[in-house]
Amino acid sequence: MNKSVQLLFILAIYLFTLQTFAQYQNIMVGNSINTYEPVEPSVVVNPYNTDQILVGANSDNYYYSTDGGMNWEHGVINSSFGVIGDPCVLVDGNSNYYYFHLVPDMSRVVCQKTGSIEGIWSDGSYTGVNGTKDNDKEWAAIDHNNGNVYVTWAQFDEHGSFNSLDSSEIQLSRSTDGGLTWSVPVVVSDRKGNAQAGNYSDHAPMPAIGPNNEVYVTWMGPEGMMFDKSTDAGITWLPNDINITGSHINWLVFNVPGVEIVPGFPVINCDLSTSSYYGDIYICWTDQRSGYNDTDVWLTKSSDGGLNWTPPIRVNNDGPNRHQFFAWMTIDQSNGYLYFVFYDRRNYATLETDVYMARSTDGGESFTNFMVSQSSFTPSINNYLGHYIGISAHNNIVRPVWTRVDNNLPSLWTAIVDSVTTVEESTTSITPSVYMLFQNYPNPFNPVTNIKYSVPDKSFISLKVYDVLGNEIVALVNETKQADSYTVQFDPSELTSGIYFYRLQAGDFVETKKMILMK
Repeated sequence: MNKSVQLLFILAIYLFTLQTFAQYQNIMVGNSINTYEPVEPSVVVNPYNTDQILVGANSDNYYYSTDGGMNWEHGVINSSFGVIGDPCVLVDGNSNYYYFHLVPDMSRVVCQKTGSIEGIWSDGSYTGVNGTKDNDKEWAAIDHNNGNVYVTWAQFDEHGSFNSLDSSEIQLSRSTDGGLTWSVPVVVSDRKGNAQAGNYSDHAPMPAIGPNNEVYVTWMGPEGMMFDKSTDAGITWLPNDINITGSHINWLVFNVPGVEIVPGFPVINCDLSTSSYYGDIYICWTDQRSGYNDTDVWLTKSSDGGLNWTPPIRVNNDGPNRHQFFAWMTIDQSNGYLYFVFYDRRNYATLETDVYMARSTDGGESFTNFMVSQSSFTPSINNYLGHYIGISAHNNIVRPVWTRVDNNLPSLWTAIVDSVTTVEESTTSITPSVYMLFQNYPNPFNPVTNIKYSVPDKSFISLKVYDVLGNEIVALVNETKQADSYTVQFDPSELTSGIYFYRLQAGDFVETKKMILMK
């Protein structure tokens, strides 16, 4: 590198040190409407046009972006049946958008539809009416091969009843005409739960589609976390539900300080990409099996169509006695990568809460954890935070959506996570004595390389990559780190061959090293 280019690089580095860069830009999706809205977001990135993103949020809100999440428009959805919450948004192969929700008297599940992201919503169709029974926590999935739309829900004789004669069960209905009409509901669950809408109820079902048009459903029941499957478009199901957890655990209603109610709803996805994990089914949830002061995110996986499941593996990689909750997951169907989002308190002994993501590129064998919120917030039991947050991804466009509370008012946020890099950090058990930045390995490299650094004391760490002109490419790390040694895997899949520099800064310590990408 000649002297003029070196001077340009040094000048650019100096200018960059005068300002603080967030690793992922946060964008407000929606401002506060009242003290309990917007919460419980559902989000979908249109896989056929990733600039289009739709979000639904309690109680009757929708938000859409046509520029990849940088700017948002807000609307209120209306239906003659009423709108009360639990939104679920989807998109089909013709870029029609769907908005599923409950109604005020809990009598039915409503599906509204629009032909374009900026279009007018239909009044809606419905399913689930069964006398005076109550429906709760619906969710839906679309089979992109045949266009079938499936919706599941929990039906209660009387929602919240402590009468031992009242019960709950999981139901499913199918539409073969784009949500205009619905089949007679079928009961998926074998065993009824109580009607209390808490532990030991049948609750929180979620469907997913398999590689050969199978329909998978998971839910939480009186015996634990359950799974069932249909190979004939939801008409018939396995003779016996499969209990994934083996025994009942504290799953639906548990305590996290500062949060009114914390459920561990299960989230199911199936890999339909061309990856080596094609057809694998994943279920994610949160629970407190490690203790009441330790809420964790868990994942189990099946590679044989749901008949057998792996032992749960912990997704969050922090130490004990911290809380991770309201987890959601998705699969980028362009590559099979798993993405998770959850509230996280690993950095605090107080109620301060960050938003973290995790990523797995190896079928759930290992996980990258990284913070996506630019600042923490402190929830209170006086503020309703909802029961879940959301995430969607396609072709490396990843959009988590969450609620935060400031001055007792909720607002809705996303982060611009476009995967130019893979940030994978692992720690050792030996505390280093000095700051160190190691030479990346391998070097030269293609397609990925590892960057190791050491932190002797709790510090704010900045690890960034620059091109030869000093332009910042990406911030690999931009947060406070505990004393430890870390390894970051850098995956510049969208960069061209050439010389790049990576720079570590921690207080007065600054070091820069060169690496070479060869494609």
